[in-house]
Amino acid sequence: MKICIKCNEKRPLTEFYKHVGMADGHLNKCRKCCAAYTREYYRKNIDKCTKFYKKRNEERRSNGYQAARLKRYASANPQKRKAHHAVSNALRDGKIQRLPCRVCGATERVEAHHDDYSKPLCVTWLCFKHHREIHGQEVRQ
Repeated sequence: MKICIKCNEKRPLTEFYKHVGMADGHLNKCRKCCAAYTREYYRKNIDKCTKFYKKRNEERRSNGYQAARLKRYASANPQKRKAHHAVSNALRDGKIQRLPCRVCGATERVEAHHDDYSKPLCVTWLCFKHHREIHGQEVRQ
């Protein structure tokens, strides 16, 4: 257990990022406080951050980083990749249609969610936010 220096809450070490420079090997701010700080910093410095991320993405594209990353994903997840392609092809060919989010009814940024990758065209349509929640990933806003 460790106390966050920002919110003063006692949390397990799994709620702190690892940091070799700290005595216990973990950062003094919890993950939630780090995320809040990062969001606020981005809002205050949006021009600087946008320029940085644009440059980084251009460098990654030029050195093959993205292509190598996609290749690793495809080889590590062949069934998922096959299901993603099947949905993409079915959408293109008009065999299935993109529907509103099952949870909130949103029509923008709607994604296909597979409960079972062995049934590639059996999908649930979810907006970006709800799709990330199902997969246990925090949505950045």
